[in-house]
Amino acid sequence: MKKHGILLHISSLPTEFGIGDFGPEAYNFVDYLVDNGFKYWQILPLNQTGYGNSPYNPLSAFALNPFLISPELLFEDGLIDLPDIEAALLPRGEQVPYESVYKLKEPLLAKAADNYLSDMEISEYIENNALYLKPYLAYNTLCKLYGDDDWQSFRAEHRTYSEKLYDQLFASYGRMILQAAGIQALISDQVRRFKDYVNSRGLQLIGDLPLYLSYNSSEVWANQQLFELDEMGRRLAVAGVPPDAYSSDGQLWGNPIYRWDVMRQDGFQFFRDRMTHALEYLDLLRLDHFIGYVNYWSVPVVQDTDTGTLELPENSMSGAWQKASPQEFFSMLHHNLPLNRFIAEDLGILNSEVCSFRDKFGFPGMIVLQFCFEESVPDVSQYPKDRFIYTGTHDNPTVLEWYLNLEPNSESRMNLQRFVEENPAMFSGLGITNPEDLSDSIHLVMMVIASESGCENVIFPLQDVLGLDSTSRMNVPGTALGNWQWRLVDFSGVAEALANVASYINDNRPQELE
Repeated sequence: MKKHGILLHISSLPTEFGIGDFGPEAYNFVDYLVDNGFKYWQILPLNQTGYGNSPYNPLSAFALNPFLISPELLFEDGLIDLPDIEAALLPRGEQVPYESVYKLKEPLLAKAADNYLSDMEISEYIENNALYLKPYLAYNTLCKLYGDDDWQSFRAEHRTYSEKLYDQLFASYGRMILQAAGIQALISDQVRRFKDYVNSRGLQLIGDLPLYLSYNSSEVWANQQLFELDEMGRRLAVAGVPPDAYSSDGQLWGNPIYRWDVMRQDGFQFFRDRMTHALEYLDLLRLDHFIGYVNYWSVPVVQDTDTGTLELPENSMSGAWQKASPQEFFSMLHHNLPLNRFIAEDLGILNSEVCSFRDKFGFPGMIVLQFCFEESVPDVSQYPKDRFIYTGTHDNPTVLEWYLNLEPNSESRMNLQRFVEENPAMFSGLGITNPEDLSDSIHLVMMVIASESGCENVIFPLQDVLGLDSTSRMNVPGTALGNWQWRLVDFSGVAEALANVASYINDNRPQELE
């Protein structure tokens, strides 16, 4: 039996606070999904975001995004008062106004943290999570003191982490540290409560693990030996990808590269801890940029011969493929973690080695339907059963945007037209009168195709369920700013759209729709 799911990040939920959160609307959306036979809710990484508000450029590999905390639940728990709620209200809109959210939510979260647990209980929480929390709290404190998250601008004694440094900071700024720890305890509590509800309704939560971290993250600052940095902590090489389906010029991400040989020495403890931590909040974990665990694109940083300064290259074209430690790494996962809880994001440039590791260790891969018509009319019935098939991801245009941007005589458009013409029974309920122009029904067409594929797991971005256009795109790969902002104004039409889609998919329809 097929399982269908919806892709929608928490930040895209409608609230009165400028950004989606783990409050009442998240619970309402769970109910909408369950009532219409869906089995998965897929979200993006929950880590605290850095530059560009990207979940894939996190300030911490472990710390959760505090701005996803629900003020309404804080009020229900007696941690804030009604005036605190009112002070954080923002007009509803189709974009997350991040700067306003940060400004209004920070004092509310600080007050809630002060009221949440006693100093002793928070201290115990810190010690129980010291592995990641103490470096994060030290880094967070220094960023506030310096007014900058670029640790290269810190004084020399603050450019590396130590327990001694943490103790020194706590002695001077203990209240600030306890408050930041309390905020992490709050978001952890809300996420755990939410997951309990998700699972109680028979739904599974799919999350995402970014491969790379922001250079300005607490883990890079605290674990410099694990990254390709010089003796001063400067990047020697950065991550990216060569030209692919998303960018003809390649993508330069700028994240520091891992030293896989160093991580191999302790059995990849860093990744083991990251994945174990993430699976506490999630049922399934998508491994972003799975290719990078096998081969990674390393772009050397340019050194100015006159000044000795290191400058990031203009693009990724000067990069080269390097070998990670896939056999040792995946063997470690096999012996320490349940591999049936992982999904491989195996999009982009694949080679036989990447595919062999994916298949050897039994990771289900991904198929994005928008890419499937580029060369021929696909036989979707033959797609592997274990793959997760998507009409699109957070990196793709919406289905409507994709279709409208296809040239009339493009291979993708012509092959899609032929597919519709050759499979009339598949689309009999859609009222298609002109296969040459599918604009009005393209989102339904693509969802039906995905559902009729051989894949057992099918995921639709909510934007496709709603038939939305380019204004609702979540991310444009290779661009640093202006992404991750789309959200629902309210739930008007959402339940109806989910029910409409459920009426066209065969296996998981609620009884009343059959």
